Amino acid sequence: MNVHRLLQLGAALLLLTSGSLVALAQSTVKMPADLDHESMARLPYLQRQNLDEHAQMIYDTLPGRSPEGVLRGPLAFAAYNPAVAKALFDLHNAAVGEGTLSAHVRELAIMVACRETNYNLEWNGHEPSAVKAGVDPKVIDIVRDDRALNGIDAQDAMVIRFGRQMFRDKYVDSATFAKAVEMLGERGTMDMVAVMNTYAVSGYFAIAVDEHPQAGRPALKRISK
Repeated sequence: MNVHRLLQLGAALLLLTSGSLVALAQSTVKMPADLDHESMARLPYLQRQNLDEHAQMIYDTLPGRSPEGVLRGPLAFAAYNPAVAKALFDLHNAAVGEGTLSAHVRELAIMVACRETNYNLEWNGHEPSAVKAGVDPKVIDIVRDDRALNGIDAQDAMVIRFGRQMFRDKYVDSATFAKAVEMLGERGTMDMVAVMNTYAVSGYFAIAVDEHPQAGRPALKRISK
């Protein structure tokens, strides 16, 4: 066996060993005892067959339903009251579908709301969408790691600052609000608030049920506020 072949074999064994160690580490992470093994939350996913006729009619309009009749996704736990899930879905469609924000601002606003509520599901789902919409990965890193807003686009900094103040301080200062109106207009500023709060509502449901990422998906590190 020549040296090149030995090197190839050694590299393959190294990769195999590394993968096994990662899998072992993931499998030995202790999860809270009150989590459902499928939903990775304190409540199981709803099943259509267990709902009454009225609830089934609403269920059939919601995203996240599967062919086998299980509701997953961002409305999974709001749907314990189906009317609430429908209202939240309608709010999402109004805030996102009928809003005036560019895809760039909208996706960054979503990322900020998910970061501020430690909402793993939608963070993981929207990170690729944010990059596709033109949000610099360095800006996403700043949001994820809760870093200072130095050296980034002024509009991106405004969106992040606005969200941090709204969610953490429970107060948006005059300068930040004025900058938002200057950049987005009055309607755009309120559309940004609507988008952030729409995603934060689902994030609060995830907080209540202690929803964890599914296997193989990254988790946001909790930030102190």
